[in-house]
Amino acid sequence: MKKVFTIALLFFSYFPALTAKADEDIARVIKLSPEKITQHNVDLPLNQFRALEILADKNVSSHQVPRPYTMPDTTDHTKLFGSDLNDNGIRDDYERMLLKSYQRSEYVAMGILAAERWDKLLRLLHSQEQIKTRFQALELFNDNIAINQCYYSLQKVDKKLISPVLSYFNNDQLLEAKYQAELLLLDIIGNDQANFTFHQQPCERFADFAKSAIKGKLAAL
Repeated sequence: MKKVFTIALLFFSYFPALTAKADEDIARVIKLSPEKITQHNVDLPLNQFRALEILADKNVSSHQVPRPYTMPDTTDHTKLFGSDLNDNGIRDDYERMLLKSYQRSEYVAMGILAAERWDKLLRLLHSQEQIKTRFQALELFNDNIAINQCYYSLQKVDKKLISPVLSYFNNDQLLEAKYQAELLLLDIIGNDQANFTFHQQPCERFADFAKSAIKGKLAAL
C-alpha cells in the first residue's frame, strides 16, 4: 500500500520533479524561431494535414460548434461524459473550448487526442474491458503523464498556451472520478509500479496517438 501511495503522489505531482527534464527536452521537441513565439509558429508533433484529418474524422469544425445547452432537470447528472449533441464522441463544452481557445488546428487535434486518453481513464470506473493487463495499464498511465509533460514543455515556449486538462476535468465530480480511476489503474499495475518509464520525447506520443487513430479508422472500413 505504501508503494501505491508513493506512486500515486508521483502521478499527481510530477511537474516539479520533471521541470529540469522538460527543459532538456524542449530543444528536441520544439524548433525555436527568431520570430516572436505565438500559437502559429511553435513546432508541434502533428502537421496541419494530419490535424485536419483528425478534425474531419471527428466532425469538428468552427461551423458546427455545439451550442451551449442547459440540460433538463430530469437528466442524470451522475454521467461523467456530459452532453454530446453532435454525436462525435467529444463532450460539447470541451469541444467548444478547443475551438474557442486554440487558433491552430494542430492544437485542437491534440486536445481531441488527449481527451480520448482521459475518456479511457474514466471508463475504468464502469468497466475494465479495455484495460485487462498490467501492460495496458502501464501504457495508459505513462500516456497520461506524457500528455501533461508535453503541454508543460510547450508552455515553456508558448507562454500563452493553456493545457486543456482542467477544461476536461472541470468540476469536482470529474476531478474525483479522475483520482479514483488513477487509483484503480495503479491497482491493476500492482507490483509493476517499479517498471514505470517516462517518455523521453513526450510530445511525440501525440504523433503516435494520431497514427493509431488513423489505423483504427482504416480497420473499421
